[in-house]
Formats: sequence, structure tokens, C-alpha cells
Amino acid sequence: MKKLLLLLACVLMSVGAYAQHKQGQSAVGLNIGYNFNDVGNAVLALDYRYSITDEVRLAPSLTYLVKNDQVNAWAIDVNAHYLFQLSDMFGFYPLAGLSLSFWKQDLGLFSANETYFGANLGLGGEFYLTDAITLGLEAKYNIIKDMDAAALAVRVGYTF
Repeated sequence: MKKLLLLLACVLMSVGAYAQHKQGQSAVGLNIGYNFNDVGNAVLALDYRYSITDEVRLAPSLTYLVKNDQVNAWAIDVNAHYLFQLSDMFGFYPLAGLSLSFWKQDLGLFSANETYFGANLGLGGEFYLTDAITLGLEAKYNIIKDMDAAALAVRVGYTF
């Protein structure tokens, strides 16, 4: 196992990824993660990122919180990132934004639906595996009345 991890580290360090974020650049990504709410939902999301400047980008996303204990949800987020590119292979960003979520709880013959408006705060980091492919990790805290929760997700993205 140690040899495999060492080999993977060597491969990642040898990739000549010279990703530079430029104004007007776009990216799409797939996120898989977990929402640490009272129910504990797995998370699947699609996002789009658009660089307004070399450092600032908008990141709208559509997230599905997978049904657990008869509760599931959809969320539409619009976040802003301020990118700190630390090297040609790694960058990190704080994020802040707004969220609109649609929660559903199945109660046998009936179901309860609730809509919540909230805010997001968090941090993310990304490795530039190639000029077009990124691998990232994002942690955010959803501030929603009576439903605050942290979320953690891994992201694979394609930049164009």
C-alpha cells in the first residue's frame, strides 16, 4: 500500500500542469460528498465556474441531497470564490454565497415540503492535474434557519 501511495504521489508531482486561471475561463464539475445535517445525506452536485477576473469567479451549482430517513432535498447555490493560486499545481479559495433549498420528507401517505433560503461560507482547494482537469476538496457551512449544517465534497472538474 505504501508503494502505491508513493507511486501516486510521484505521478502527481511529475504532471506538468500549468493551469492559469484567466478572466473569461469556464469550468464544469461533478461533486460527491456528505452533508452533516441531522439526517446525514450523501451529496451529488453539478457546478459551473466562470472567472470574472483572474482571482474572482462565480460558481452556481445544483445539488441533490440523497434520500435518508425519508428526507431528501435539492439545493441551488450561487457562490463566489477568491482564488489564491499557490503554485502551478495547487490553489485554494474561500467562498461565500447564497443558497435556496427545497426539502421533502415522506410521511407515509403524506409528505411535507419546505423551502429555505440561506447562506454559504467555506474553503476549497484544487489540484491542477492537467491544463483541463482539476481535482478538489471543498468544505462549506450552510447557514439556514433551524437547519445549519456543514458539507464536505470531492470535486472533479473540466476547465475550458
